[in-house]
Amino acid sequence: MTRTHQTQTFQLNQLTKEVTVTSGADGVYVLLEDVRDAFHLADEFTLDGEPVPFLEDEHHERLFPRRIAIHPGRVLTVVPLPDKDIQSLIVDPAQLAMIEESYVFRSSLSPLSSPSSGLSRSSSSCQLSDATLEEKIHTMLESHHHKLQETQDHHTDTLMEQLVDLQSQVGRLQQDLHEANAKIAEQMHEMAEMQTKSLELHQQSIDMQQIALDKLMRLQTKITAVLTQTFELHEYPAPRLFIVLPEVGYEGLNPSSVLSSFALTKFRLYFLCECGPHTTPVGSRQLNHIHIARHEGYEITRPTEFFGKYGSYVLKLLMMLKNGISLASLAVPMLSLVNIVDLPESLVKGLGDKVNTSIQLLSVYQDVIDRQAPGLGADKVDVTANREALSDQSIMVPTKDSDANDSFVPMEGADFRMLSSFLKKKDQDRALGNLFRTVNEEGHVKWICLDHYRATYHNKQDRQFEGEVALNQGTYDHQLGKVSVILSSSYAAETFMVAMTRAHAFNELDVHLRNYSYQDLRHLGIALLSTNVSKLTLRAHQYKDFMAVGKRRIHAILKMMNSGKIRCFHFKQIKDLFPSKTVIPKEMPSILSLELTTMSVKEGHETLGEILRSCKNLSELRLTEVPLKSQRLTSVLKGVAACTKLQVLSLRACDIPSQSGGALASTLKTFKQLKELDLGFNLLEDSDICEIIEAVGGRLEKLWLPYTGFGDESAIALERVVVSSHLKCLDISDSVNELGVEGMESIIRLTSRLQCTELVMPRTTDLSDESCSRMVRGLNLRQLERLEIEGSNCGDLTAAALAEMLADPNHSHVVLTTLRIDLPNITLDGAHMLGRALGDCRLLKLSLRHSLLFQPVVVDRRLLEDLFRSAGSRLTVLDLRKSNMNDEVALVMCECFTETSAICRLEYLDVSRNQMTAAGASRVLDCFQSNQSLRVLRIESVSFTDSGCMGHAMKRFLEVNSSVQRLSISHVNLRDLSLGLAARCHVLKSIEVQYVDGEVDDIFSWGEFLHSSSNTLLRLVIKHARVCEDERSLEYLCQCLKQNKTILDLEWEFDQGWKVDSFVLQRYIERNQELWRKSAGSRADDLVLAGMDPWTIRAVSQSHD
Repeated sequence: MTRTHQTQTFQLNQLTKEVTVTSGADGVYVLLEDVRDAFHLADEFTLDGEPVPFLEDEHHERLFPRRIAIHPGRVLTVVPLPDKDIQSLIVDPAQLAMIEESYVFRSSLSPLSSPSSGLSRSSSSCQLSDATLEEKIHTMLESHHHKLQETQDHHTDTLMEQLVDLQSQVGRLQQDLHEANAKIAEQMHEMAEMQTKSLELHQQSIDMQQIALDKLMRLQTKITAVLTQTFELHEYPAPRLFIVLPEVGYEGLNPSSVLSSFALTKFRLYFLCECGPHTTPVGSRQLNHIHIARHEGYEITRPTEFFGKYGSYVLKLLMMLKNGISLASLAVPMLSLVNIVDLPESLVKGLGDKVNTSIQLLSVYQDVIDRQAPGLGADKVDVTANREALSDQSIMVPTKDSDANDSFVPMEGADFRMLSSFLKKKDQDRALGNLFRTVNEEGHVKWICLDHYRATYHNKQDRQFEGEVALNQGTYDHQLGKVSVILSSSYAAETFMVAMTRAHAFNELDVHLRNYSYQDLRHLGIALLSTNVSKLTLRAHQYKDFMAVGKRRIHAILKMMNSGKIRCFHFKQIKDLFPSKTVIPKEMPSILSLELTTMSVKEGHETLGEILRSCKNLSELRLTEVPLKSQRLTSVLKGVAACTKLQVLSLRACDIPSQSGGALASTLKTFKQLKELDLGFNLLEDSDICEIIEAVGGRLEKLWLPYTGFGDESAIALERVVVSSHLKCLDISDSVNELGVEGMESIIRLTSRLQCTELVMPRTTDLSDESCSRMVRGLNLRQLERLEIEGSNCGDLTAAALAEMLADPNHSHVVLTTLRIDLPNITLDGAHMLGRALGDCRLLKLSLRHSLLFQPVVVDRRLLEDLFRSAGSRLTVLDLRKSNMNDEVALVMCECFTETSAICRLEYLDVSRNQMTAAGASRVLDCFQSNQSLRVLRIESVSFTDSGCMGHAMKRFLEVNSSVQRLSISHVNLRDLSLGLAARCHVLKSIEVQYVDGEVDDIFSWGEFLHSSSNTLLRLVIKHARVCEDERSLEYLCQCLKQNKTILDLEWEFDQGWKVDSFVLQRYIERNQELWRKSAGSRADDLVLAGMDPWTIRAVSQSHD
């Protein structure tokens, strides 16, 4: 430290002094000791009323010796020590008097020490000496007092410095204690997380053990099945279930004569199909029980020997076929209850009588055999000696519970192998009785008919394919025949393609490849040749075989397109789909539809043009978010020009530049069959749109021009060109150029002569209520299915016109299913009139925002009730934002929606920014707790002045409601928000909250919700946050977001106070977006439902690989 010539001015009361400035390694400053040399009691300093802090190091600890920064040209005010601190350092005056008296006494002893000298002095000299002595004593006292004062000041300064040091140490200890407590809390939280993870790992270990045991059991079952299969395949080479029936009837004949002439009687053997739970039902009646196979049967060559060997077995089967049986794995209905179909006529005729006759004969014959002496074979039966027994009719009609089969002996494999020797076969193959040998899951051999064999085989292959689809995070829509899968590796792709080639019940495939190679694409193309797929949607990320791209050979995708099997292709988010160097087939005539979504053709635009030129028969081309600027647009248009059969052309959001209308118009003129054109979300100007309309507008059936430069010139051209009623769909909404009076009048005249099915009108501020009502009255509602009118000044006249049109008896067959209209100038009477006339539209959207609907004046309660009852049972979207709704109106709305809750169709409700208080908003939340149709609810407002007052109502709502997926609310407590979201975190996709407050501890509850494994939140918006306003809370929040894997869009804005850049909390959002693109397959519907704007959706869905 060195002294400088620079000084700093200090002031205490009216006293002003200059203090020397010190220069050191840390800069230029003023030491506290130097200031106290001038002002002994200096303790703190102020500048313009604001405290001047002491300088600190990087650890936020004060530098020693203490110092302050200099303020050149400014006067710093000295703040002295408090009075109580000064009094404790000042010596008591009584003590000082005693010291002075003691000093005087000791001083007086020295001149009086010699008594003889005093006796020699004269009185005058004594008086002079006393005066001199008094003066000396006074001088000494003053000197002593001054030294004592200096000592006191020094001691005071020393004590003050020690006191300041002690205070600094206490502050540091308190800070260390606070940090230690925070670390302990964090460690306890980490320990709790570790315990939770330990419990999860323990549960996973138990689950893995159970899975291992299950696998072991399945393995044992499979081993047993293999052993059973090995044994039965060898033992049972022929069908085991069969019956024997006579070829002719024996009604009226004596059974004894029939039995005595077995050698001359013809019998036929019929096999039975062993279908059951292991087979798939077939036919219109879903036949799946044991039945006679479709075959003419086999003649038995040696009946006597046959019945001696198989008689008891055949009798048992006949009894089973006649009376029926039902077991766990066996089902045979009674013969009298079965409709015999697809059997030979000779067998169907008199089947019941034949079965009864066979049972009677075999029962008698079996009884005769049982009476023979032991050891007598079946071929030595003395039938003549037993004629009397055969004539006994009492034993020839066995009952259901008969014991005639008590001597039944199970057949062995050798017996069945000898069966074919008794049959007079005509089959040239090994399929006995048209039966096929199969093996069930237990390994048992079953012989089933051809129908069950085919159905079971295909059903087995379909089940295996469905298992592969589910294993690869896919879905299988059997009604539409559509399959969607995500293949994350080459092995997964290979196994799926093998299963796909065996399934034939789907015709549309949506596949998402990850970490794919050229071989994966090639194998996919080969596998598709063996399927019935006619439409392919392909997404691909992370191409890992870069060497194959540069080679001049036909790309795997081009091979797929040139195979002739698939008619429709849709490629999404594939990088370098069309490389610059690729051999293009000259013709690909089989492709009828081609769609590209979110792709770059920066280097391959010429290749894309050549591919389009090869698709001569292309009838549908859709390019979405494919940049087409300057040369790229020219290359694509040259290729499209060769597609003379094009009927649908969509270039949506392709960044088509302005002044491109001429090139587009000249190309579109060549398409004589063009019926649908979509140029929405492009930079085309009004003049460009006008040229395009004049080129093809007269023959179009569908024209989509949203978010373009459609203006007055285009409107006039559209009215002039469209002279017929061919145009069925027209969308000219959200134009950059608002229509004027002339342009809107042209649209009104145009719509009056059209017979549209979809009509979306442009936004204009010049359209009055009267003009809008005239347009509505001129519409043809017989075919109109969708009508949208937004951004106008519509009011009661428009509502009356629409109500009159809907209530007109001539329009009784109205097919309107989607109605969306803004009525900002409507009153309660007009809304009531429209509500009573609304029909049963499937998607009815009504916007009354910024309207005069609920004025502060007293409203008619009856009109309110009718309006809300109609809205609850008919509307799907109701927008009442900024409609002056108060608590009274909210109460009526809740009562009406509660009454119509059973038939409520409302999916979107917006009652935000009204005059409701927190009590009215809480009542609305309680009303919709049990509603199962609502998907979006917006109820935020600045009128909820009490911060946190909505927390309890919102918590109750979230704990009960299971349908709302987007919620917008305000004035809640962070803890209530966390607890409520934790109860329904697997349902909500978006939460928007304004004015959030809470304590520091509430951050932990919020963090538990953020990294919850069941959390499905995609969008999180927090505005005017009054919590988490320090670095430690912010860091904890960042750590929670690090563990979160779902949030794709995040906004966090703090209220007045501590500020932070938004990017601090968004470090992990891009990671989540990439994970979402890979796992979820870019489901844009979820992003729209979450309330994301189109640009955010595009940023989230677009691939960056």
